[in-house]
Amino acid sequence: MAHSKLSLTPIFKYPNRFSILLMNWSKLLYTLIIVLLYVPMVFVGANVFFPEYTGTDSYYHGTEDCYLKYPSPAPEKTLAAEQSIAITEKQAQCQKDFYANQQKWEQEKLVYEGTKYVFITLFNLLILVIAVFLPFLKDSVALGLFLGSVFATFGATIRYFDTRSKIGFVLLVITFIVVIFFINRKKEAFWK
Repeated sequence: MAHSKLSLTPIFKYPNRFSILLMNWSKLLYTLIIVLLYVPMVFVGANVFFPEYTGTDSYYHGTEDCYLKYPSPAPEKTLAAEQSIAITEKQAQCQKDFYANQQKWEQEKLVYEGTKYVFITLFNLLILVIAVFLPFLKDSVALGLFLGSVFATFGATIRYFDTRSKIGFVLLVITFIVVIFFINRKKEAFWK
Protein backbone atom coordinates (compact mmCIF):
# COMPACT_ATOMS: atom_id res chain seq x y z
CA MET A 1 0.00 0.00 0.00
CA ALA A 2 2.83 2.39 0.83
CA HIS A 3 4.45 1.68 -2.52
CA SER A 4 1.38 2.76 -4.53
CA LYS A 5 1.19 5.93 -2.45
CA LEU A 6 4.74 6.83 -3.49
CA SER A 7 3.96 6.54 -7.19
CA LEU A 8 0.96 8.91 -6.94
CA THR A 9 2.50 11.41 -4.54
CA PRO A 10 4.56 13.44 -7.04
CA ILE A 11 1.48 14.16 -9.20
CA PHE A 12 -0.68 15.42 -6.34
CA LYS A 13 2.04 17.00 -4.27
CA TYR A 14 3.46 19.01 -7.19
CA PRO A 15 0.55 19.91 -9.50
CA ASN A 16 2.67 22.45 -11.43
CA ARG A 17 5.16 19.75 -12.34
CA PHE A 18 2.36 17.68 -13.86
CA SER A 19 1.01 20.61 -15.89
CA ILE A 20 4.53 21.40 -17.14
CA LEU A 21 4.95 17.77 -18.14
CA LEU A 22 1.65 17.86 -20.03
CA MET A 23 2.59 21.13 -21.70
CA ASN A 24 5.86 19.68 -22.97
CA TRP A 25 4.12 16.58 -24.27
CA SER A 26 1.49 18.63 -26.07
CA LYS A 27 4.23 20.87 -27.51
CA LEU A 28 6.07 17.77 -28.69
CA LEU A 29 2.87 16.31 -30.13
CA TYR A 30 2.09 19.48 -32.09
CA THR A 31 5.65 19.60 -33.36
CA LEU A 32 5.49 15.96 -34.42
CA ILE A 33 2.17 16.50 -36.21
CA ILE A 34 3.63 19.40 -38.19
CA VAL A 35 6.71 17.38 -39.14
CA LEU A 36 4.67 14.33 -40.15
CA LEU A 37 2.47 16.44 -42.42
CA TYR A 38 5.17 18.77 -43.73
CA VAL A 39 7.65 16.22 -45.08
CA PRO A 40 5.24 14.28 -47.33
CA MET A 41 3.58 17.57 -48.36
CA VAL A 42 6.91 18.77 -49.77
CA PHE A 43 7.55 15.62 -51.78
CA VAL A 44 3.97 15.30 -53.04
CA GLY A 45 4.11 18.98 -54.02
CA ALA A 46 7.38 18.42 -55.87
CA ASN A 47 5.81 15.54 -57.79
CA VAL A 48 2.73 17.65 -58.58
CA PHE A 49 4.75 20.55 -59.97
CA PHE A 50 7.42 18.29 -61.51
CA PRO A 51 5.44 15.24 -62.68
CA GLU A 52 7.90 13.81 -65.19
CA TYR A 53 10.02 10.82 -64.20
CA THR A 54 7.71 9.82 -61.35
CA GLY A 55 5.71 6.69 -60.70
CA THR A 56 5.94 4.17 -63.50
CA ASP A 57 7.98 6.64 -65.55
CA SER A 58 10.78 6.72 -62.99
CA TYR A 59 12.85 4.18 -64.89
CA TYR A 60 13.74 3.69 -68.53
CA HIS A 61 11.29 1.70 -70.61
CA GLY A 62 13.05 0.52 -73.71
CA THR A 63 10.63 -0.02 -76.53
CA GLU A 64 12.66 -2.63 -78.33
CA ASP A 65 13.74 -6.09 -77.41
CA CYS A 66 16.61 -6.63 -79.79
CA TYR A 67 16.46 -10.40 -79.56
CA LEU A 68 12.76 -10.45 -80.44
CA LYS A 69 13.26 -7.95 -83.22
CA TYR A 70 16.15 -9.94 -84.71
CA PRO A 71 15.56 -13.50 -83.48
CA SER A 72 18.06 -16.27 -83.91
CA PRO A 73 16.60 -19.35 -85.58
CA ALA A 74 15.68 -22.43 -83.59
CA PRO A 75 18.59 -24.83 -83.02
CA GLU A 76 17.23 -27.38 -85.49
CA LYS A 77 17.35 -24.78 -88.28
CA THR A 78 20.71 -23.88 -89.60
CA LEU A 79 21.49 -20.64 -91.31
CA ALA A 80 24.23 -19.80 -93.65
CA ALA A 81 27.19 -18.16 -91.95
CA GLU A 82 26.38 -14.82 -93.60
CA GLN A 83 22.81 -14.84 -92.29
CA SER A 84 23.93 -15.76 -88.78
CA ILE A 85 26.55 -12.99 -88.79
CA ALA A 86 23.99 -10.48 -90.12
CA ILE A 87 21.54 -11.33 -87.31
CA THR A 88 24.28 -11.06 -84.69
CA GLU A 89 25.38 -7.69 -86.06
CA LYS A 90 21.80 -6.38 -86.12
CA GLN A 91 21.29 -7.52 -82.51
CA ALA A 92 24.56 -5.85 -81.44
CA GLN A 93 23.66 -2.58 -83.22
CA CYS A 94 20.18 -2.69 -81.70
CA GLN A 95 21.67 -3.17 -78.21
CA LYS A 96 24.12 -0.32 -78.81
CA ASP A 97 21.27 1.99 -79.88
CA PHE A 98 19.18 0.88 -76.92
CA TYR A 99 22.03 1.65 -74.52
CA ALA A 100 22.63 5.07 -76.12
CA ASN A 101 18.93 5.94 -75.82
CA GLN A 102 18.94 4.79 -72.21
CA GLN A 103 22.00 6.94 -71.39
CA LYS A 104 20.35 9.97 -73.01
CA TRP A 105 17.14 9.36 -71.04
CA GLU A 106 19.09 8.98 -67.78
CA GLN A 107 20.94 12.25 -68.40
CA GLU A 108 17.67 14.10 -69.12
CA LYS A 109 16.22 12.63 -65.93
CA LEU A 110 19.19 13.84 -63.86
CA VAL A 111 18.83 17.38 -65.20
CA TYR A 112 15.09 17.34 -64.49
CA GLU A 113 15.57 15.93 -60.99
CA GLY A 114 18.25 18.55 -60.34
CA THR A 115 15.61 21.21 -60.97
CA LYS A 116 13.21 19.35 -58.68
CA TYR A 117 15.90 19.22 -55.96
CA VAL A 118 16.47 22.98 -56.28
CA PHE A 119 12.71 23.54 -55.92
CA ILE A 120 12.50 21.36 -52.80
CA THR A 121 15.57 22.93 -51.20
CA LEU A 122 14.45 26.46 -52.01
CA PHE A 123 10.97 25.81 -50.61
CA ASN A 124 12.44 24.32 -47.42
CA LEU A 125 14.81 27.27 -47.08
CA LEU A 126 11.88 29.66 -47.39
CA ILE A 127 9.95 27.80 -44.68
CA LEU A 128 13.05 27.75 -42.49
CA VAL A 129 13.47 31.51 -42.85
CA ILE A 130 9.79 31.97 -41.96
CA ALA A 131 10.27 29.81 -38.86
CA VAL A 132 13.28 31.91 -37.82
CA PHE A 133 11.98 35.40 -38.44
CA LEU A 134 8.24 35.35 -37.78
CA PRO A 135 7.99 36.32 -34.10
CA PHE A 136 4.32 35.46 -33.62
CA LEU A 137 4.74 31.73 -34.33
CA LYS A 138 4.26 29.51 -31.31
CA ASP A 139 7.36 27.59 -30.27
CA SER A 140 5.87 24.22 -31.24
CA VAL A 141 4.93 25.53 -34.71
CA ALA A 142 8.36 27.09 -35.27
CA LEU A 143 10.07 23.88 -34.12
CA GLY A 144 7.78 21.76 -36.31
CA LEU A 145 8.53 23.89 -39.36
CA PHE A 146 12.23 23.84 -38.50
CA LEU A 147 12.39 20.05 -38.11
CA GLY A 148 10.13 19.46 -41.10
CA SER A 149 12.27 21.58 -43.39
CA VAL A 150 15.45 19.97 -42.09
CA PHE A 151 14.09 16.42 -42.56
CA ALA A 152 12.66 17.23 -46.00
CA THR A 153 15.93 18.84 -47.10
CA PHE A 154 17.88 15.85 -45.82
CA GLY A 155 15.52 13.42 -47.57
CA ALA A 156 15.71 15.37 -50.83
CA THR A 157 19.50 15.51 -50.62
CA ILE A 158 19.71 11.74 -50.20
CA ARG A 159 17.09 11.12 -52.92
CA TYR A 160 18.58 13.51 -55.48
CA PHE A 161 22.24 13.11 -54.54
CA ASP A 162 23.23 11.96 -58.03
CA THR A 163 21.95 15.13 -59.70
CA ARG A 164 25.11 17.02 -58.66
CA SER A 165 23.19 20.30 -58.80
CA LYS A 166 25.48 23.28 -58.16
CA ILE A 167 22.55 25.57 -57.36
CA GLY A 168 21.18 22.88 -55.05
CA PHE A 169 24.52 22.71 -53.28
CA VAL A 170 24.58 26.49 -52.75
CA LEU A 171 21.04 26.35 -51.38
CA LEU A 172 22.06 23.49 -49.09
CA VAL A 173 24.96 25.56 -47.71
CA ILE A 174 22.64 28.52 -47.13
CA THR A 175 20.16 26.18 -45.44
CA PHE A 176 22.94 24.93 -43.18
CA ILE A 177 23.82 28.50 -42.17
CA VAL A 178 20.16 29.34 -41.46
CA VAL A 179 19.84 26.15 -39.38
CA ILE A 180 22.85 27.17 -37.27
CA PHE A 181 21.35 30.64 -36.87
CA PHE A 182 17.96 29.16 -35.93
CA ILE A 183 19.43 26.83 -33.31
CA ASN A 184 21.53 29.60 -31.82
CA ARG A 185 18.64 32.08 -31.75
CA LYS A 186 15.80 29.86 -30.57
CA LYS A 187 17.55 27.28 -28.38
CA GLU A 188 16.23 28.69 -25.10
CA ALA A 189 12.63 28.69 -26.36
CA PHE A 190 12.68 24.96 -27.09
CA TRP A 191 14.43 23.66 -24.01
CA LYS A 192 12.40 25.40 -21.28
